Amino acid sequence: MTKKIVLTIGETEFTFTPTVADHNNYTNALMPDDKIAPAHQFLTRTVEPEQKADLIELLDTVPGLVMDVFMEVNKASKGGVKVTLKN
Repeated sequence: MTKKIVLTIGETEFTFTPTVADHNNYTNALMPDDKIAPAHQFLTRTVEPEQKADLIELLDTVPGLVMDVFMEVNKASKGGVKVTLKN
């Protein structure tokens, strides 16, 4: 399931289109001492190409923004699907 996700960051709207493969690549890239680079790469791979430079500038200059944006895109891409443990 691929859908466009639009986030407003500051005054600019950014459109992301993450796929299952993008999420899998993110998870596979995670290392115990590196969480930010895989999230940064996920975002720059899934944002609209014409918005990539502006996004990178924001991600590289605003502390903590990478994970904030990643979490929003990740949550929205699930389309409201919830996982619940039932005992």
